[in-house]
Amino acid sequence: MKIIIAIAAILLVGPSLFADEIYLSDGGVLKGSIIQITDTGVEYDPEGARAFEVIDKTTVAKIKYDNGTIVTMKVDTLHRADGTAVRCTVIRVTKDQVVYSPEGSDEQKTVARNEIDRIEYSDGTTVEIPGDREQKEEAVVFREKKQSGGFIDSWVRVAGFFAFGSSAGGLIEREQRVLDAYRADLLKAYVLPRDYRMYNTYGSGGGELDLLLPAVKLMQKRGFDLSGIKFGIRGRYGYEVTESTIYDDSLYSSFDGYELFHGELMSYHYWAAGPVMNLVFSPQSNAFNLLLNFYAVGGQVFNGTVRGAAALRSARFLAWEMLGAAGPYGTAPFLPASIANVTNTSRFNTVHFNGYTVRFGFGPHFSLNKYAPVTFGVNVIYAYTNIKLGRALPIYFDGNKRATHHETGGEISVGFHIL
Repeated sequence: MKIIIAIAAILLVGPSLFADEIYLSDGGVLKGSIIQITDTGVEYDPEGARAFEVIDKTTVAKIKYDNGTIVTMKVDTLHRADGTAVRCTVIRVTKDQVVYSPEGSDEQKTVARNEIDRIEYSDGTTVEIPGDREQKEEAVVFREKKQSGGFIDSWVRVAGFFAFGSSAGGLIEREQRVLDAYRADLLKAYVLPRDYRMYNTYGSGGGELDLLLPAVKLMQKRGFDLSGIKFGIRGRYGYEVTESTIYDDSLYSSFDGYELFHGELMSYHYWAAGPVMNLVFSPQSNAFNLLLNFYAVGGQVFNGTVRGAAALRSARFLAWEMLGAAGPYGTAPFLPASIANVTNTSRFNTVHFNGYTVRFGFGPHFSLNKYAPVTFGVNVIYAYTNIKLGRALPIYFDGNKRATHHETGGEISVGFHIL
């Protein structure tokens, strides 16, 4: 009798122990044996007296067979901030986590909400996940793109510049020869032993206009990357002044008005034109650009004036001797009066000139794009200038009307760009 009861119990309970499970989209669960899955429905043998049933396939979320196999009918997709995607069933989303079951599994997993960009549900709905932007950016692999707008798409740049530095060669060497010739008179005029030296500096300023060609745009693959190369033509006008200074090297830290002599050696205007190139680096937002600026320009020098030995003539105790008269203490001048009177006055040693100049520069610049189209930067510069004097200066005693000089220094540029 007990055996018969046990067999009957197995026959009654068996189907439920080995039944497949159909999970519906509304949360319901149907049990039975799956017969087949068609394009429109799921056919199965349900538990109970009925032998056959069909359910609409669109209402089924997943099927779990009695052998443990799971078939997901509706698949959601999690798009992560690092660019990867996970096919799964989204269970719930909280303020800190997204809980999901991977496709083909009942296991529940969690992922930090700030690692998810968006969720694409199986019904086609897409939901963006705001999350914590600062934390998400740490894991972001930026999508490749070419930048547009801002400096990289500008056509014109207008700017002003100021440059400063030191000069050498040409007239500078001749000035040094004059200082060497009068060094003994300087020592005599100012009584105490001195170690007189000369240095020459220049300052210039003006404006420039860049006509820019369409940029060669590069694919940006990182958060801050080289996004393009921009070529153009630069035209500029400048005015330059070279100052000559004689100082006492032994007392330079404590000089007074009688121990420092200076004057304007020369001044001139110039115009120049030539190619310019910018390497454009951008963040993903393109709110600003870091530029590496290179240029080479050449042009004409005009309306130039040279004032030979201007620094020496500012030494008032030496002035009488430079005019060929007796020194301040009744001593004889270093040069005979017949020579000094002709060669050493300002009138005979001031002359106009013209010529040409070639200039090169490179350095970092910064361009704002988002709030104002402003550019500013600094360049290291080198200039070569060749001039022709209207006549040879008597004080140089060489009869040469040609001179060249070299300049090295820095340059500050501020302007704006126009789209």
